[in-house]
Amino acid sequence: MDLRVLVVEDEISINDILVSALIADGYKVKSAFSSKEARKILESFIPDITLLDINLPDENGFELCKFINKKFYIPIIMITARNDIVDKVLGLELGADDYITKPFHIKEVLARVKVALRRVERYKSFSNTKYIELSGSVKIDIEARVVIKVNSEVKLKPQEYDLLEFFVKNRNRVFSREELLDKVWGLDYEGDFRTVDVHVRRLRSKLDDKSSKSLIETVFGVGYVMRGYDENKI
Repeated sequence: MDLRVLVVEDEISINDILVSALIADGYKVKSAFSSKEARKILESFIPDITLLDINLPDENGFELCKFINKKFYIPIIMITARNDIVDKVLGLELGADDYITKPFHIKEVLARVKVALRRVERYKSFSNTKYIELSGSVKIDIEARVVIKVNSEVKLKPQEYDLLEFFVKNRNRVFSREELLDKVWGLDYEGDFRTVDVHVRRLRSKLDDKSSKSLIETVFGVGYVMRGYDENKI
């Protein structure tokens, strides 16, 4: 296994536990105890996934999450000391893909890491593309996992892409948030419905045009739907 993990956690005991377990599971691991140290490591060590504590001594994890999300399209699992929905939603809004609440079982952490990395391994691009038009300006090549908006590639994180692809493959069908969690995140995912809302907002911010309807429509009281694209109606 050649996969790399960056652990950013200021509590020495928790940092040591995470690093030891990840190394034992076959990952290449670097650890940091502060945001400044993590930024320095990122100059030469490009991780496939980051485990990021919210409470760091020099800068909160939310700021570091924004920094990582701007530079690298990798999963970020936030680690929070309390089961505070505000912290969790804010982390998701800033680009985190998942969150774990302390105290946690190390097996849960390893399982979450594996699930996130499976999405990364599917994130490949190919030279031969067959695009599906999603709107007048957005198209997707499902085989290559590439999304284009006005002739420029849109960088989506793996979970964002998976949600978009699910909608594309099931256009005109309305899904509840619970159904989307089960079908896109998986039955073993322990997050709540706000996770779906945050990821839909992310996709809208990256793909929608102000002059046209959103690609993903809200069905109030039910959930979300992607309608079929009719070029003559755009």
